[in-house]
Amino acid sequence: MRNAHPHLFIRSRRHWSFAAAILVASGVALSASIAQGRVEPGAMQPASAALSQDTVAIVTGGGTVELPAIPMNTLASFAVNAKRPVGFAGGGAASGRINFDQHANVAGRHVNAPVLFMTAAMSATPSPNGTGGSAAMSADCTAPTAECPTGNASVLVYVEDNSDQGANNDVFRIFYCTTAAAVPPPTFNGTSAAGCIGPTGGTIRTGNIQVRSTITGTSSSVPTAARAPFRLP
Repeated sequence: MRNAHPHLFIRSRRHWSFAAAILVASGVALSASIAQGRVEPGAMQPASAALSQDTVAIVTGGGTVELPAIPMNTLASFAVNAKRPVGFAGGGAASGRINFDQHANVAGRHVNAPVLFMTAAMSATPSPNGTGGSAAMSADCTAPTAECPTGNASVLVYVEDNSDQGANNDVFRIFYCTTAAAVPPPTFNGTSAAGCIGPTGGTIRTGNIQVRSTITGTSSSVPTAARAPFRLP
């Protein structure tokens, strides 16, 4: 069916074009979100500061992340928590747990290991929820209760808390390492690590990751995002 009012559409388009021209001429720059008409409440920029072994931080989170694979990508679930021990005065020590499960019938698809070390950087521009930043956690695969792929002495996990709306914003990456668990270097940014294979992971598909300096509220428990349901291979 033909447009009953073509002249209105043309005139309206001319008005928008004229308004855009005024903005450009005035030197007003539009952000990518505004230009595309997209609103991202709670979004913030990733932390740019170097990771520090002395930063007091608490990392919690869970969800799913897509893994590139052949002939098709697979899904994995993750859950992380890490915090400084009582009396912490620096040096990178941490406690917690890393869980990672690939939803595919592959060897060594499961990781469950205790966190021994952590480095972190808090965001200079926290989210409205007061959280944000990045962290790296090293977990011991040689611990009696640990489960890791054969031949690995540790796993290294890198996370980013980029938004209160974690899905499609926050980042989870995991490395499999033949070296013992150790304090991640301050220059580590989740792209490569000596003695390790990886990373696998990336921007999370569902869930949320939080990096904070303290626990809010009166409860001593650390909030963790609900675990996403498994998707069978």
